[in-house]
Amino acid sequence: MESCNDYWYDTLLPGTVLSLPTIDCSAARIARHSELFNAYHPINTSSDNRFGRAIAHGPHPVAQAMASIGNVLGDSLIAMGQLGPWRFLSPAFVGDSLTADATVIGRTAPTRGSGTVVLEIRITAPDGRVSQIGEAHLIVRQRPNPKDKP
Repeated sequence: MESCNDYWYDTLLPGTVLSLPTIDCSAARIARHSELFNAYHPINTSSDNRFGRAIAHGPHPVAQAMASIGNVLGDSLIAMGQLGPWRFLSPAFVGDSLTADATVIGRTAPTRGSGTVVLEIRITAPDGRVSQIGEAHLIVRQRPNPKDKP
């Protein structure tokens, strides 16, 4: 898969912001998450909790955001080296559509054609509050040299 946005280690400079697709916390998605992970905690399945509404599983938005980053980076992404620290600041409710972005906050020096890019990921609730914030350290390829292509 070729990255449609042409993001490579060389172009992911500190301050670069990647807008990510909407995170779907619909009842159907959260029910599927519960089924996949056998995670049926009452806080995610009932409104009988301190929030008065069922909340989306915390890892669900994280997983969607990380999958989106993989899709945005495409072939330039080699692997995730670290996820976290991660903070859950306010609940995401079942039925919410969340927004997310990832900002480059650091990089390591490249070696052997790749380097680590550190992203700060912010997941925002519909009311504009930051719901979750965390870091991902990704190993990203440097831009290929056109003369090296077959």
